[in-house]
Amino acid sequence: MSRNKIIIQGFPGAFHEEAAIKYLDGVVPTIIPATTFRELAERLKNSDHDTKAIMAIENSIAGSLLQNYRILREYGFVICGEVYLRIRHNLMALPGQKIEDLTEVRSHPMAINQCLEFFRRYPEISLVETDDTALSAQEISTAHLQGVGGVGSIRAAELYGLEVLAQGIETSPYNYTRFFLIDKGRGHDASLMEGNKASIYLRVKDEPGQLLQAMNFLAEAQMNLSKLQSFPVLGKVGEYYFYLDIEFERMEAFWEVYAKIKAVTLELQILGIYKNAKVYDYQYSK
Repeated sequence: MSRNKIIIQGFPGAFHEEAAIKYLDGVVPTIIPATTFRELAERLKNSDHDTKAIMAIENSIAGSLLQNYRILREYGFVICGEVYLRIRHNLMALPGQKIEDLTEVRSHPMAINQCLEFFRRYPEISLVETDDTALSAQEISTAHLQGVGGVGSIRAAELYGLEVLAQGIETSPYNYTRFFLIDKGRGHDASLMEGNKASIYLRVKDEPGQLLQAMNFLAEAQMNLSKLQSFPVLGKVGEYYFYLDIEFERMEAFWEVYAKIKAVTLELQILGIYKNAKVYDYQYSK
């Protein structure tokens, strides 16, 4: 990726940007913001070949983002990689203020909900839901809002000249989000992809044992099924797609199992083959 143009849901300083920085080993990319995941998909669909996107797919507290799995399938995007980010929320405000000076705190509703235990100590602070953590920080800085705080990343505080009043205010320390690096589907030949993890969609007959038959092929090959998610087939009651993450050691072994699964499924699609990411603590630093 030349100069690493990355589309994110959110704005510079959002956790999506932190995920992109982590994936790129500390390189800060050119960020193309999108207000929603659907807008992100449209921007990627119409982008040039040097542009990719980072999209959250699951959170250890909130669970899977089902609409994003549907977006991957609808737009035919390819998963090129994954990254896990430890979500650490921080309270920030204009320099020179203390927590006791705040009457209002703004942030994305998910960020607020993940910090409620902290804010119970400050009942005088009103919690206001906004569209984005980083955008809230930007608005506080641009409008020079006294008495108003934000919840977001350390990078957001740095970008917008805010002072961090309290770090790590999230209720649970086990708060990780998994992100996909995605690209347009055209030009990607699955047979040429390399990695040790694959994401696939499949659909089987609605009959006893059909899904189990496909799963048994993985067990026989000693491959790890790290995720299994079901989705209803639109317009067909009682029929489902299944999303699978499969971890393996050799590409040859994966293709052997893939051929066996294909023989017992109605539909089978590879969303991506990539290197699996490790879950570990990370926070942006200069």
